[in-house]
Amino acid sequence: MKKLFYFAIVIFLAIPAMLTAQDKPLLSEAIREVIDTQGIEAAKKHFAEQYELQKDAYEIDMKEISELGNSYVNAGNYEAASVVMEITLPFMQDMYTSQMSGQSNVMAQQQAEMERLEKEKQKKISEEEQLSKDNYKTLLGEARKDLERFTGLYGDPEEKNEHRKLWVMVTCDGYLVSGALWGDASPWWMTTEGDKTFSYADSFVKLNMEFDTDANGKAVRMVHDLSFMKTPLERTGPVPEDWEPCVEPPERVQHR
Repeated sequence: MKKLFYFAIVIFLAIPAMLTAQDKPLLSEAIREVIDTQGIEAAKKHFAEQYELQKDAYEIDMKEISELGNSYVNAGNYEAASVVMEITLPFMQDMYTSQMSGQSNVMAQQQAEMERLEKEKQKKISEEEQLSKDNYKTLLGEARKDLERFTGLYGDPEEKNEHRKLWVMVTCDGYLVSGALWGDASPWWMTTEGDKTFSYADSFVKLNMEFDTDANGKAVRMVHDLSFMKTPLERTGPVPEDWEPCVEPPERVQHR
C-alpha cells in the first residue's frame, strides 16, 4: 500500500501544474480539512461532487498533496493516504488532458506555420527557376532550328592529343552549346550574334566563334578567339555516338 501511494505521487509530480493561484483554495488544504473533520467517506463523496460540478475550483498544488499523503503514511493511516490519491487522480487527469490539448493546439499551429513557410519556399524556388529560364532565353536570343549543321568536334589535325578538341552541340530547346572535350569545365551556352557567329562570356572565359560552312551550309571549321588553342579549328567529325542527341537546358545561366 505504501509503495502504491508513493508511485502515484511520483506520477502526479511528473505532470506540470498549469493552474496558478488566483484566489483559489489549495486542493491539499481542502482534502486535509474534510478528511480530518468529516472523515474519509465524507471526503470521497464531497470531492466526487466537487469534481463533477467545480473541477476548476482548486489550485492543484502537487508538492503539498504529496506531503499530505506522506504525512498520513507516516502516521500509519494508509486508508487516508489512499483516499488522497483517489481524490486527486481525476483532478490530475483532467489537468493533464487540458495540458495535452493545449500542446496539441500549439503543435498544430506550429505545423501549419511550417507548411506555410515550406509552400512559400517552394513558390520562391519555382519563381526563381522560371526567372532563370526566362533569363536564359533572354541571354541567348531566339531559339533556332538550323543549328545541327554546326555540331561536331573541332580540333587541330596536327594535334596528337585526341582529346584536345572543342565540341559543339544543340540544346534540346534550340540553342548552341559548346565546351572542351578534356576536363570537366562547365559548358558554354552560346548567344546568337549572327547567322554563323556566336559568343559567350563569364568571369573566367570570353569566347567568340564563327563557323565556315560548305556549299550545303554545314560547318567545316570554326574560327575562335580562345588564347589557349589554335585557330581556326577544323571539324574532325561528329560528337561520339554514345552522347545524348541534345543537351538539356541549364537550370541557371551566368552569362556576361
